[in-house]
Amino acid sequence: MMTANTMARSARSAIDALSLLDALPVLVIGVDVAGRIGLVNMAAAETLTAAAGGLVGRRLSDVFGSESVIVAIARRAATKSIRLSQSDIPLEGPTFSLGRADLIATPLDDPAGAVLTFILKASARSDTAARPASPMARTLAHEVRNPLAGIRAAAQLIGKDAGADTRVLTDMICAEADRIRRLTDRLDALDDLGPPVLSRVNIHEALGRTRAVVAATFQDVDVEENYDPSLPDIDGDIDQLIQVFLNIAKNAAEAVRDRVGGIVSLSTRYRPGVRIRNSGTRAAHPQLEVAISDNGPGLSSAIAGRVFEPFATTKPTGVGLGLAVAAEIVARHQGHIEVESRPGRTTFRVLLPITETGAA
Repeated sequence: MMTANTMARSARSAIDALSLLDALPVLVIGVDVAGRIGLVNMAAAETLTAAAGGLVGRRLSDVFGSESVIVAIARRAATKSIRLSQSDIPLEGPTFSLGRADLIATPLDDPAGAVLTFILKASARSDTAARPASPMARTLAHEVRNPLAGIRAAAQLIGKDAGADTRVLTDMICAEADRIRRLTDRLDALDDLGPPVLSRVNIHEALGRTRAVVAATFQDVDVEENYDPSLPDIDGDIDQLIQVFLNIAKNAAEAVRDRVGGIVSLSTRYRPGVRIRNSGTRAAHPQLEVAISDNGPGLSSAIAGRVFEPFATTKPTGVGLGLAVAAEIVARHQGHIEVESRPGRTTFRVLLPITETGAA
């Protein structure tokens, strides 16, 4: 039986926890397994109540809309008891739009549900595509071009007298050098990434080039492929999408390179039941999913909730920009990235919109 002192301590702990949540600058919403809101901190109440009305007691789908990615992530976290993170999602509902945010969904056991933490993006983020490159970025682009030209020329010379197997590798080196050159040209002329130059893209072509680079770089890692051949082409910038997949796949390969039986898996599918609104046209599009998984140790708890933040890394020689760049590129494609991780399995899922012209 709980004593009066124990009950008092429990009450004080609950009050302290609520006070701590109210002190946080991020938005926190607690939902049960049915998606009904049971808790909001002060930041969430102040930010959302004026736009959407009262929150506690309402269903998440009533606030953000039944097609919202927020509702889908909360449901998956609560029903499957997995922690999920997604970068740069629209914080909006049927009657409001409050910009964009990073979302972390943490499952709860007793009672079953999830805690949603929203980290608001700076309002200046929407102007990223218009910002010119910094002087440091231009200098870096210039310094990269000289050794890159030498690497390409050497690969061409080696390939002239090489056998068929070696020519596959030298051709890949030349193709990657050309791709990096195009990216540095954009860095110099426009901005840090450049707006995507859209064309019809076969996602499996982009993944095939990704696989070739990873397999050649990490020869002790098996790379598996499981693609849905019925998927349509999408509107995208193939160079930038390859950069997204490479950044994620190289991280995955590095996580398993020293493990016996290390595997990186690349897969595609149509994401059933998910339609996400375009922030510009407001049209809701079905989603193509690219999943990149590894059977490594899982994400470090030190960065699990902020993997898409710049400089978030546990690598001794890493700078922590790869996933931040990937998230930025995907956001510019009106897409989203999800991640779930546990020991033995980490999966990044890139969702990209299928436009009407690309629908089968």
